[in-house]
Amino acid sequence: PYCIIKGKGRLGQLSGNRAFDIADCMEAGLARECAADFTTPLRRSGRLWRFRLLRSPDRLTAKLITEHAEFLMYASLSLQNRCVSFYLYDPDNKEERHLFDQSTPAFSMRFDQSRTEWLLVQERCDNCQFLPEHLSCCSRGKQQLAHIRHRRAAVGDGVSNVMEVRIPGIYSDGRAMVWCPMLGRGDLAQSQGEGFETQVLVTKLPQWNEDVQSLVLDFKGRNIVSSAKNFQLALEQKPEHTLCQYGKLSDTNFGLDFKFPMSVVQAFAIAMSASFWV
Repeated sequence: PYCIIKGKGRLGQLSGNRAFDIADCMEAGLARECAADFTTPLRRSGRLWRFRLLRSPDRLTAKLITEHAEFLMYASLSLQNRCVSFYLYDPDNKEERHLFDQSTPAFSMRFDQSRTEWLLVQERCDNCQFLPEHLSCCSRGKQQLAHIRHRRAAVGDGVSNVMEVRIPGIYSDGRAMVWCPMLGRGDLAQSQGEGFETQVLVTKLPQWNEDVQSLVLDFKGRNIVSSAKNFQLALEQKPEHTLCQYGKLSDTNFGLDFKFPMSVVQAFAIAMSASFWV
């Protein structure tokens, strides 16, 4: 993958000093300017890969880390702008702090006023990143990575939060399709999930448990605390096969487990979209 260090026009997002900072950090093995690792579907596996989401006490920022506490991504939620911004640098890490720029997220996810429609985009499109602005998708919706739609559904004597997620399809070699408007792609929200072009993920509904008088889900391998934000997702055509699960471990600690065909940023964004669930 290519790393954009300096350019003109839309791609000249990096100032001269910042470009040199990144170049120095690349030599030290610290730079994280390439987004491909976060958009590539995880390696195929029979099990879920385990990660953790650490949420701030004010619920406006979060970090995605591995089970071994290695930093992966940082997210910041703006209520005023109705947007979640995703960054590849940790603002709390003294070695990366000078590279963190709040104005240049790698990904962003906007949501509507009702907080039920969410759209995740990549700021530097894989198809357009080397093109001048007038030939790129910069002003035409950008590269779309996921569309998320929330609703509430009655289950037994309870009510559950549910979602439907549409993501770009996967080629036979395991690569995800680039959902760019300049390639003739419409909105992910309008795709029908037919053929291989898109994939639809749906919520696995919890079961009503008479003993505890509550809705329950089986989070295998996780000791989950009861929360309205807990969910599991499966492919629409394979509703019993869990692809992603998100569960509360403590007040600010959540388990986020997922596998192919999902990518890191898709799973992180889906989890962040549940921030307002009660």
